[in-house]
Amino acid sequence: MLNCLNTAPQSRAAWLAVWQRTGREPFAHPEYLLLFTGQHEEAQALHWTDGDSGAEVLLPLIRRPLDKALQPAAVGWTDAISPYGYGGPFAAPGADIPWERFWQDILAWMVREQVLTLFVRASLSPTPPLDLTLPAGQSYASLHLNDNVVVDMRRTPEDQWQHYDHKVRKNVKKARRADLIAEVRDDFSSVSDFVEIYSGTMQRRSASDWYYFGQDFFQGFSDHLKGSYLVAEVGDAAGTLISVELILKSDRFLYSFLGGTRQEAFAHAPNDLLKDAAIQYGHNSGLQGYVLGGGHQRDDGIFRYKRAFDSDGVTAFYGLQLVADQMLLRSLTAVHHDQADGAETEVETNFFPAYRSPLATAASKRM
Repeated sequence: MLNCLNTAPQSRAAWLAVWQRTGREPFAHPEYLLLFTGQHEEAQALHWTDGDSGAEVLLPLIRRPLDKALQPAAVGWTDAISPYGYGGPFAAPGADIPWERFWQDILAWMVREQVLTLFVRASLSPTPPLDLTLPAGQSYASLHLNDNVVVDMRRTPEDQWQHYDHKVRKNVKKARRADLIAEVRDDFSSVSDFVEIYSGTMQRRSASDWYYFGQDFFQGFSDHLKGSYLVAEVGDAAGTLISVELILKSDRFLYSFLGGTRQEAFAHAPNDLLKDAAIQYGHNSGLQGYVLGGGHQRDDGIFRYKRAFDSDGVTAFYGLQLVADQMLLRSLTAVHHDQADGAETEVETNFFPAYRSPLATAASKRM
């Protein structure tokens, strides 16, 4: 059985009850989705139950209206996407879920509710089905997007120390010699200081505008998501914050989320000390893994830095592309491509869904 939940009071209460039973994953909390839900969009969650075993699954998503230029060809249709991060699906640990049937039921729901496409940034476990048997006109694709690193926090501290690469052990010792102090808190010591360090890091990395989350965004965690996040901080001998990280928390995992480091503190390697403190916290709290994520590209410098904390923790990260009506998808894609009405405009390839692919001038792409 499949039930669609939303943020109206009664439905929200049911959503939170399922959220608690399926591992309290932060990416499935309604308040987390609302942080990423834009105007005219709607935060929802699909609650699926297996009549045979009683097992249940929670799949958070954001429903989006189609572009006005597409609506005449697709009256009543919407599409959906999972929230930023790991979008599920989520089930209670150890639950025996018939995942192929689950995704078949999701697609059947999409057809009924006129949800044309759904893109899911999948949770790291279990591995999604590679293929499905579906009615004509529907499609499902499981794509290996990247590799992520998950530090196993069930090891003893001594064993974990030996799992660090030599350079990580060296950097942690360097940070300690510099009298840096790491702390893992259940709230921000200062949202404004956190935002200052985070924003400076985004500017230094020339991050896209999407990553410039401001004071209200981080205050939203403090106000509405207590218990679902931690803040790791490193201060210098004078008590000045020099490295910070917002860490999301479930019943089993910590997730490295957003953070930054002051450039003038790089020489003392505060971020290595920060991650070591988070791993110690997770171990002492009986948690299973610390999800560090991956890089921008496979095996880039960011990924190698994360892998240095646990070379045994490399885990595949998948994206799922679901289509309720392939013919309509092709039709809307053609309408969208018609907007690229000249040799100076190009459509980004390999984008899903294709009717949302960014349009860019050829000149800007050469810059």
